[in-house]
Amino acid sequence: MDASYLSDREMVLYQREAIKYLHPKEEQFIKIHDAYTFSSVDGLPLIYGGNAGIAIYILRNPLDVALSLANHLNRGVDVAINSFICNSDLAFLGKKGRWFNQFKQPLGTWSEHVESWLKYPEFPVHFVRYEDLKEKPFETFSLAVKAAGLTYSPEVIQKAIDLTAFERLKAKVQQFGFKEKLDPTTDFFFKGQVGRWKEELTKDQVHKIRMFNEPMMRKFGYW
Repeated sequence: MDASYLSDREMVLYQREAIKYLHPKEEQFIKIHDAYTFSSVDGLPLIYGGNAGIAIYILRNPLDVALSLANHLNRGVDVAINSFICNSDLAFLGKKGRWFNQFKQPLGTWSEHVESWLKYPEFPVHFVRYEDLKEKPFETFSLAVKAAGLTYSPEVIQKAIDLTAFERLKAKVQQFGFKEKLDPTTDFFFKGQVGRWKEELTKDQVHKIRMFNEPMMRKFGYW
């Protein structure tokens, strides 16, 4: 059934039911893009928490996100900044008629998204900075594994890191494709570098991203 046919109330109820159905019973994770928001229908969280153990939230410097997102969208950097990173009204599938097999996914600005997961969930949230994964992958990933309540040996953790190395994943996507790739002419795994913004963003672009996202940029050491 196309989700576009649902009323706002039905969408909220069915979205929660969908997450309940997928809710982890053992060592299972559900990936979502949504900010942690509340329904205008009943005031309850749109994301069903239930007996969730923990959320793992991966964040990246929005100055670098702008460049990565521009590639992902195959659009200009200003589009990525103005329509996404600095847009409080941003939502994936924000307009009815485009939902198909998904629900609307509220996002907000980069800072609003991060803050929503910092302030509102009633279950624990473990934040992982992309930059830390690049600089000290074993230590950072080990802490995330521990936070999730999982127990694996250092050898298994290191193997997982090796198997998901950026260049290895990039090669696999080039060979087999990836369903979340929006444009066949772009690389889903593009460059993955830290600090590209220093060379590739203009002063005005940096200023705008900082102006709209200062609170969480300061909180997580991106200022």
